[in-house]
Amino acid sequence: MKYITLADLKKLPNSELVNEPSAIDLNKNVRGISIDSRSLKANQIFWALKGPKYDGHDFIIAAIRSGAAAVVINKSHANKISAMGIPALVVKDSLITLQQLAAKHRRKFNIPVLAITGTNGKTTTKEMIAWILQTKMNVHRTWGNFNNHIGVPLSLLTLNSEHDVSIIELGTNHPGEIATLCAITRPNAGMITNIGRGHLEFFSTIEGVAREKIELFNFLKSRGVIFLNRDDPLLPNFRLRRKTLWAYSLDNDPDVRVWGKLIELNQDGAGLWELNERIRIQMHVPGLHNVKNAIAASAVALYFDFTEQEIKDALESFRAYDKRMQVVKNGDTMIINDSYNANPDSYLPALETLEHISEKSHRRKIVVFGDMLELGLNSEALHQDLMSNLLEYNVDGIFTLGKLTSHGASLLRKRGYQNVFSFNSHDKLGKALRNFMRPGDIILIKGSRSMQMEKILAYL
Repeated sequence: MKYITLADLKKLPNSELVNEPSAIDLNKNVRGISIDSRSLKANQIFWALKGPKYDGHDFIIAAIRSGAAAVVINKSHANKISAMGIPALVVKDSLITLQQLAAKHRRKFNIPVLAITGTNGKTTTKEMIAWILQTKMNVHRTWGNFNNHIGVPLSLLTLNSEHDVSIIELGTNHPGEIATLCAITRPNAGMITNIGRGHLEFFSTIEGVAREKIELFNFLKSRGVIFLNRDDPLLPNFRLRRKTLWAYSLDNDPDVRVWGKLIELNQDGAGLWELNERIRIQMHVPGLHNVKNAIAASAVALYFDFTEQEIKDALESFRAYDKRMQVVKNGDTMIINDSYNANPDSYLPALETLEHISEKSHRRKIVVFGDMLELGLNSEALHQDLMSNLLEYNVDGIFTLGKLTSHGASLLRKRGYQNVFSFNSHDKLGKALRNFMRPGDIILIKGSRSMQMEKILAYL
C-alpha cells in the first residue's frame, strides 16, 4: 500500500524535520492529512495553513491533544516547536509544501487520472462517473467539491495503491489556476463540461473563461484522452496529434462516439433518453442539463469498456448530489434545492426545469433567488437580465436575498409585477415565504455559495 509516511515529509525541499522519530516510526504509514484540528483523527498529520479568516498555527496544541502524528508549520512559527514533543516539519510556506507533497504522491501511481473542469455541472458529472465506475472498479475521487489549490492536494493525498482510477475536479476563479492544478494532478485524461459566465470578475469575458478551462486539454501529454462536449460552441475540435478524442453530444451531432437523444422529461422533470440508439435510460434527477451530465459520464464509462446496460443500471439508481437540483418534498409542496452555487448560465436550466414541472403538474411556481457573486463590472446588469427573464416564465412569486437581486426585483415592481419581495436576511425571507406558500407549490431555491440559500429550507 502506498500511503503517506513521515519519511515522505522529510524528503520535501526546503524543509526541516524537527523532533525526528526512530527509523521505524519514520517509515510507518500515517492516516492522512488534516487541516482542521476539530476533525483531526489520531495518527494524522496536522497541516497548519494560514487563510484569510483563520491561521492553523493557532490550533497546533489542539491538534496534538487530538493525537496528531506530526505537524507541519511555517518557519515564522518555529518558536512553538519546543512545546510540541512530536515530529514537526518546518517549511517556508506550508501551502506550497502541501502542493509539492501531493504532486510527489501522485507520481507513485500509474493509473488513469481524469481531471474535470467546467463552469457548471462538474461536481454532478464527477459523481455520476464515479457512481457508474464503482460498480466494477475501485474509484478514487475528489471529496465533495474540494477542487481548489488546497482541496485538490488534499484529495490526491488520499490516493492509494488499491485504486484503479482517480477522478479529480478542478475549479478556478483566477487565470492560471487550472495550469497550476494540472501540474499537481498530472492528469492523463480531461473533460470540460461546458463554458459559461462564471467568475467574470476575474476573467472579464466568457472567452477568458474558455481560455482558462482549455488549459486542461493543452496540458495533456501524448496519448492523453480528451472527453469533448461537442455541443459547447466555445470548445473547439481538439483533434490534436497523438491524443485520443472521445466526443459526445445530445441530439445535435450523431457523428460522435457517444450520442444521446432526449425522449422526454417526465412530470418531475427527469429525463428519459437514449444512449447510442441502443438503450433507453430513465434519470431520477431533474433537468435537461442532468441528461447532458449523464451523457458526459457515459462517455467516460464507455471508454472504460462498460456496456450500455451497465451504464443504464447505474444511472437509473443515481440521485441528486447535495444542493444540486436536489428535490425535497414536504407534503404536497415540492422544493428544488439548487443552492450550491449560481451564475447566469446555471439559472436558466433550473428555470426551464421549474417551468416544465409546473406545466406537467399544474403547480404554482415560486423562485427564491440569492445574489450571483464574482461577476465583475456587469454584475448589476446581469442580475437585471435574470430578473427580467422571469417574466417569460410567468412565475407566481419571486423572493430575493441580497442587494443585487433586489435591484432587479425593483424593476419588476415598477413594471407592475406584484408578487416580488426582497429581503436582507434569511429569517425575514423564510418567514414571508412560509406565509406565501400554498399546498402543491413548487419552489426553486438558488444563489451563490456564500449566500447560503439552503438556510431557507429550515422555514419550509
